[in-house]
Amino acid sequence: MMDAQTELYGVIGNPVRHSLSPMIHNGAFRRLGWNAVYLAFEVKNVEEALRGIRGLGVRGVSVTIPFKTEVLPFLDKIEGLAKKVGAVNTIINRRGRLIGYNTDCEGALEALEERIDLRGKRVVLLGAGGAARATSFGLAERSVTLLVVSR
Repeated sequence: MMDAQTELYGVIGNPVRHSLSPMIHNGAFRRLGWNAVYLAFEVKNVEEALRGIRGLGVRGVSVTIPFKTEVLPFLDKIEGLAKKVGAVNTIINRRGRLIGYNTDCEGALEALEERIDLRGKRVVLLGAGGAARATSFGLAERSVTLLVVSR
């Protein structure tokens, strides 16, 4: 049940109405008994959206197309990997300070490495958006020969 103590999280992007993230996160919140809600926010102006996140006390947001690089100038801090990659997919609001992270690289590589040893392999990466950018960074660190294919 939502009340005055309910924590607010979400995903920002455009378009974002198709996102399954609210269903996934809200299901997890229910299972954990966590008084939180996760919503999709279709954003037109990223600077205004981040001001709203800070001002309303939204605890954190996932960032999707086309904002993974556009959010950078409006954050108070950008953590290590996100800074190296130049893209953010997660923003945490810590007492009004917006901190950007990138979990795309670790998530993609962990999934791949469960199945294959990547070192020295040749890899074709389909796409060149924010997630692909982060994944290519991690692949390069593993001495992968990389071919990026995009529209």
